[in-house]
Amino acid sequence: MMKKAYLLLLAIIPLVFDSCSMCHRNKETKTAICIADNVALRTDPNKTAKVISSISLGETVTFLDETKADSTSGQSGTYIRIKLKDGQEGWALNAYVIVGLRAAAIIEDAAVVYSRPNLLNKTSKTFSKMDIVAVKSEQDGFLEVIGKRNGSKSIQSGWLKASSVVYADVDIAVAKFASKALKITNKQKREEAIQEILNNPDLKSSVFISSLTQPEAPAATEAVVSDSIQD
Repeated sequence: MMKKAYLLLLAIIPLVFDSCSMCHRNKETKTAICIADNVALRTDPNKTAKVISSISLGETVTFLDETKADSTSGQSGTYIRIKLKDGQEGWALNAYVIVGLRAAAIIEDAAVVYSRPNLLNKTSKTFSKMDIVAVKSEQDGFLEVIGKRNGSKSIQSGWLKASSVVYADVDIAVAKFASKALKITNKQKREEAIQEILNNPDLKSSVFISSLTQPEAPAATEAVVSDSIQD
């Protein structure tokens, strides 16, 4: 009897350790998506803390399962602790760095936002082509997203049809660079910026390249979001 119990224990122990190890890996690999450009990564969870790096629009980082309110007197906001792909760790405002499944780029000219994941709950809100969003969840062919509409400082959220987005890193990169290029009001400088994207061999496979090869791509008329480090 004792021998059977001992053998059973030997069989169970590896399973327990493997389960704990898997839990640890899942915890370590939670992702967060940056939905604004040049968001500050700080040493501590407050606005006066030293900036050690910045996070790019569309960048995916690791969420380290720690959230704290701004400890600075008179300041509001919540920070999350994250790790960049180069190993740097710090704190960023979770208004701009969203814990979610993955980053995505909008491929429709006007992707309709729904208040719930079904076609009956259409809203007047839309995301524009090449907007970058964080996908928080998926349900019944819809994606729960949050992000900034191109040229706007306001953040909006809701549900999109899954067919409205692409996930490839190259598409997210082109969406970011092209959105900036198309906002340049000087025609010559705008064309130079677009040509720089087109000439980059690393970006040629993007679904957005064909949009940039059309003659006379218009400059955006909406207000340009500041590229300075924000929070």
